[in-house]
This record gives sequence, C-alpha cells and structure tokens, in this order.
Amino acid sequence: RPHLHRAHSPIVLGSRVQAKELDRVSSKMADQDFTAGEDVLDQLMKRLDAEIEVFIKAKEPDANDLPRVTRSRDLKKADFTVQWAAFAAKRKMNPVAYVSELVEGLQTHVDQAKGLITKVQGVGPYLNLFVDRARVFRLVIRAVSAQGDKFGHTKAAGGKRVIIEHTSSNPNAPLHIGNLRNVMIGAHLAKMQAACGFEVKQAFYVNDLGAQIGLTALAYSRVYAKIQPYLKIDHWIGAMYAVMNTCQELQQVGVDVGSVEDACAKGKEAADALMQEYLKGAAGDEKKTKGITEYFDIYQDLRERFEKMMVVMLEDVRKIENIKVEAGKLNLAYECQEAWAVKIFRKMVCDCLTGVQTTLSTYGVQHDQFDFESELGWEGSNNKVLEIMKNSDYYVPQTQCNDKGVPQGAYLDMDGFIRDQGLKVGKGGYQKDYPPLYVLRPDGSTLYTYRDIVYSFKKASQSDLILNIICSEQDLAQQKVSLGMMMMNPEMKGRQYHLSYDLVKLTTGKMSGRRGRYLLADDLYDDLKMVIREKMSKKFKDKGEDISPELFDEVTHEVSTAAMKYALLSVSCQTQINFDIAKITDFEDASAPFILYNSTRVASVVRKFNDKVEKGQVPVLPPLDSVDCALLDDGKEWEILMEFVLPFASMIVDGAMPKLPEPPALPSYGTHKVCDFLNGMVRGLSAYYGPAGVRILPTDSQLEEGWNGAAATHARIHLCKAFKQVIDNGLRLLMIEPLERM
Repeated sequence: RPHLHRAHSPIVLGSRVQAKELDRVSSKMADQDFTAGEDVLDQLMKRLDAEIEVFIKAKEPDANDLPRVTRSRDLKKADFTVQWAAFAAKRKMNPVAYVSELVEGLQTHVDQAKGLITKVQGVGPYLNLFVDRARVFRLVIRAVSAQGDKFGHTKAAGGKRVIIEHTSSNPNAPLHIGNLRNVMIGAHLAKMQAACGFEVKQAFYVNDLGAQIGLTALAYSRVYAKIQPYLKIDHWIGAMYAVMNTCQELQQVGVDVGSVEDACAKGKEAADALMQEYLKGAAGDEKKTKGITEYFDIYQDLRERFEKMMVVMLEDVRKIENIKVEAGKLNLAYECQEAWAVKIFRKMVCDCLTGVQTTLSTYGVQHDQFDFESELGWEGSNNKVLEIMKNSDYYVPQTQCNDKGVPQGAYLDMDGFIRDQGLKVGKGGYQKDYPPLYVLRPDGSTLYTYRDIVYSFKKASQSDLILNIICSEQDLAQQKVSLGMMMMNPEMKGRQYHLSYDLVKLTTGKMSGRRGRYLLADDLYDDLKMVIREKMSKKFKDKGEDISPELFDEVTHEVSTAAMKYALLSVSCQTQINFDIAKITDFEDASAPFILYNSTRVASVVRKFNDKVEKGQVPVLPPLDSVDCALLDDGKEWEILMEFVLPFASMIVDGAMPKLPEPPALPSYGTHKVCDFLNGMVRGLSAYYGPAGVRILPTDSQLEEGWNGAAATHARIHLCKAFKQVIDNGLRLLMIEPLERM
C-alpha cells in the first residue's frame, strides 16, 4: 500500500448548498500559479483536498475531521492518497467498505469537475488519487522558473529573529578541522533558516580574555616589531602561543628557558644532556619529572619548525622571570581597559581574526557580527547581571575559607533550583546531584561561564531564539548557561538551545595546540585542491577539452571547498566524522564532486540543445505555455518531480525548524538533510538521462533521417532547467556555488 507523507493544515469548506460553486472554483483554481513564499507541495495538496471535499462534504456535512491528502511514496500505486481508517473507526464504520462507497460517486464527480484529479481508486482504507500529470508538470515548472533562486523558500518562520553563534574560535590560533565543522554547521543552518523566513544573524563570540590570550599577547607585543611574519598571520600567532605556553610550562617545573634555548642551539646532544640535569634535580617528584620530559620534547619539536621565530622570541622571553605572572598582569590591565594593554591585545586579536576571516572567506562564510568578550565588562553588562544574580536565592557568594578550610568561588546552586522548580530529573531530564555553576573566582573576578551567561542575555535582547553551535564536549556547560538564564528570568526558558556536534576523527596523528600541531583548514584546502586538480585535469584530457587556466582554477577551487563542506555536513551532527580525503573527492560516490559533476551534466544537456538551435538543427525553445507537457511520459521524470522538486521546501523546513522541546532536551536540526536530498536527486537524474534512460536530444543520425521529436525535447529542456534550478538552490544552501561545466 502507498506510504504516507507529510500532511498539511485542514481546509474549512462551506455547506452543501455551496458544492456546485466550489466545484467550479476548485476547477478554476487548479491551474492557477502557485504562490511564491509558500510550500508548493502543500499548495498542490490543498487543491486536491478542495476537489474531493466538494463531493465528500455533501456526504458528510457535519464532519470537521476529514482526513487530508498526502503524497504517496509508492508512485506505481498512486500519486496521492487519503487514509480513512481513523475517520471510520471514530464512527464505528468499516473503512474498506466506506472507501469503496466513496469511490463509486467520487469518480463521476472528478470526471465532471475536470480538475487536477483524473482517477480515484479504493485500496483497503486508502483512497488513492491519480492526477493529470501534464498539468502538474506545467504548474511546477512554471513555479520553479518564476521563483528562480528563491524556489523552495517559504515564510514558515514568519520573520522570527534568530542569532546563530558559531565558529567562535580562540583568537590566538588558526582554524583547524574541528573548528571547520562548527563553521559549516552554523553557516549552513543560517542559510536553511533564512530560506524558512527567519531573520538570521550569524555571530562570532571573540574570546579575547583568559590565560591563553594573555600569553599570546605578551609574546606578540615583544616580537612583532623585531621580525616580519613569514607565515599566514593566524598561523604565525598560533605558533607563537605554542612556544609561549611551552616556555611557561618549563618555568613551572623549574627549568630556565634561556638555558634550553642555548642548549638547543648547540644541538640535540646538548639539549638531551641539559634535560638529564634537570631530571636529576627533580628526582622523586613525579609531576615535575613528567613535566620536564614532556616540555623539553615539545620545545625541541617546535624549534625544528619555527626556529627563526623562536630565536628572536627567546631573546626577550628568557628575560621574563615569571611568564605566568607577567601574562596575568597584562590580562588584568586589559580587563580594566587600560589603554596600553588594549592596544597590545587588540593588535594581536584583530590580526589573528584577519587571518581567520581569510580562511572563512575561502569557504564562503561571513559573520554578521563579532562580539568581544572584553566589552561585556567595559560596557557594564557584567556588573549589571551580577547584581541581579546576587539577589537570587540560589547565589552562594565567594569565600576565602569554606567548610573545608580553602578558598571557594561564588556559584549558583543549580541542584537546589532544579529541585525547587520540580524540573524533570533522570532520563530525558537534568542529571541527579546537579553540579554548581561557578561564576566568580575567590578573588571576585568573573569566570568564563559567568561571562557566557551575560553574553547570552545580550543575544536574547536582540533575538527571539538563540542557537549556539558547540562541540558535544561542552554539552553540560551549555546546559548550565541556559539553566542559569532561566533561574534569573523564567521567560528565558526555551529561548536558548545549543546544537551539539561530535568530533572529527583523523586517520593519522592528533591535533595539539600546545605543540602547534593541527589539521589546519588552510592546509586541508591546499591538499583537497591538489587532489581535485589532478582528477579534473585527467577528466578534461580524457575528453579532449581545452580549458583556460583561469577557469580551471575557479572550478577546482569551488569543487575543493565544496568537497569539504559536503564531508562535514553529510552526516548528522551527533555522528563522528572519519576524515578521508580519497572518499570526499570521489567523483563516483556520494560527495560534492559527484553532485556537482551530475549537476553540470544537466547544464550540458541545455547547452548542447542551444548549440543545436544555433546551428539550425532543432527549433527554438518555445515558452512553457506552448509546450505539450503530456509528452513528459517517462516514469522517472514524474518520480524526480514528486520525490525531489515538489518536497524541496518541506525538506528545508523539516531540517531547519524542528519542534523546540522542553529543556534540557535539544531540538534535532537536520543539517545533513540537504546533502541527502541532493545526493538522491542527482542519482535519480543520472538514471533518467543515462545510457538506459531517456534520450533528450536527437543524435546526428536521427537528424539526418528526419527527426520529429522536437515537441518532446522542448518539454524535457524546460524540465531539465527546473531540475537544475532546484539542484542549484540546494547547493547554495550548502554555500556551494553551482557550476555550469566540470
């Protein structure tokens, strides 16, 4: 039996007296253009509802629960279907007998109405509907052509304001593969939600406070004027952080970093001898011994890669008696908005963000706003929120001596709040013995989690919904922030959610910020482009086609970035990604190159048709209204229209607008749905016009023999243009620019 698909909102009809007039109106409405900004499939099913309800309402005048038309998933059995089992059961009727009775009179009705429905059939409790496919083809092709790159867009969200915070990488390092998954999920979801009628802003939260940033700024301020960066600026700054962190850690275990640099300059043997001296002095102290061994190794590893920079750095760094204390002083001065410190920090942070933005631009991503963590304090937001928080019954102030005799920071008693509010605990709810949310250090300075709450309130003042893209390792921290907001203001319940994603697993090696080792987004792009260039160069050579160097570079760039985007978006967020360059650059498997290649095949069909028109071999393409859509008689054409073109908008809505659940449950955003959709559609197209499929264009021999298939070709060229538009619109949701040639 046909499976059911997504139903739509019911239509309220008038009395039996209106039946004839409604019959006439529904017939006229059948061929009206679809309304832009509304789901085309939904509009079509409403028209079918109107056609059969004229008859059924006369039979069931008091019924206000008539079942709705839904799309059949078995197109061999029906185009659309209506399920009557629940309706009949409520009235203690036999659904099979009821449907059989309906069919007898309904067929006569549809014959007379001359609407979109041409045939009805009863199969068990299902009323199966068959439509005039030529008219539906014309309606849909016309809608795609008229709406162009807005086809599939709806006003489902009604202009609701949403802020999607994504990327938000530390501004002292380049983007790596893990960051890039965050970027792609956030940017893609922003595109999907905008297509659903949300007013979307993409935010980058600049974490410009904290020990890591202070360390990096300290090094950058001392080295910047002494050596010209010879790496991309964010790579340069990331290397500087790795070196500075290593020097700090060596100091913490009693090692003089100047002596390490001097020994390394003499060679490995001298460095190893120095390490043995320090190990001898730390004998019996396991922690110190481990630190000496680990950070001597890291220092030498870094020096092999960044020697030129480190030689200059260490001239200054070796003179800093206590790097940790000095960086802390710089941090404090910056937090207090002292002009000299602001100048140092902002120079380093903005230079790094410039490099990060260059990477983001490579992948076609642009944020709407950059919000600096430091400014929350400078503008007074931190103090304002803290005053409100201190009035909460669940706020526990900091102390220098808690019941265990040690200093303790201020915190929010989350467990007490959960109990008092009667919030769900256990499966599907909050964990038992919920940990406190620390907001201040014992000295009264603010913690990152507290500033996260402040920033969340700021985002809430600018939006109706906040979505934070975050790695699954931060699930509890994000949950605490949302719970803290709800504690301070009950209206914040359900205003902020986070979209959690799993890690990217590398086939070899591990990423380490301390060692300055990452699978960098920039390096990955270079690797992908090298593979893509090799494969595409061979394809062009095999086909005997010439392509300009400029076009070749443009195409390989787009395919390379597309390969990365598809790889990071083609699985659900909760699925770990095993990154494999060979697989994601495969032109024959589920991948961006595969989709782009098959998309350009459709473009090639249209281009070849135009070439034949120019040569006078085939007639010029007439307007759609002059085309006989009844000649679109291949089952695969109808299947692609029904499975992909018509449900395009509803697929976007399903992925971008899941039900927002009761916290702490999280909404299930389908950021993989567009990839699945495009992969399925191009596979269907490949079968449609492949060797065993439909021949759209005439061969030279057919033209010589006297070809008379122009009418069918014209219909199929219009259809191919519609198919290409849908694919293009889907690709743009993935931030992939469609190609006309590959």
